[in-house]
Amino acid sequence: MALFKLEKKAPKGPSGRWDVGVGEDLCKACGFCLNVCPTDVFAYRKAPNKIGWFPMFTAHEENCIGCMLCYQICPDFCIDVTLKNGGPDMAPIPPNARTAPAKP
Repeated sequence: MALFKLEKKAPKGPSGRWDVGVGEDLCKACGFCLNVCPTDVFAYRKAPNKIGWFPMFTAHEENCIGCMLCYQICPDFCIDVTLKNGGPDMAPIPPNARTAPAKP
């Protein structure tokens, strides 16, 4: 299986539940995130950042499926992917769901 996706596909499953942030001042526009993303989330800016590169930005956050491939591949640690609070189809996590099950 190829790491970089040449063909982008429409998101399947729980898309739109994630906030995708790009630190554009640190981005050197390597394009890894754009190429590894299975859906169409990222695009190049048309204006340069402080260091002269044309950085990535989150063009279609609603397509994000939360696979975290962009977060893992970014060599400059510019990308942050977090779960939205109260996003679509989001059920709150009960307080006791994070505790270990009771022993019999």
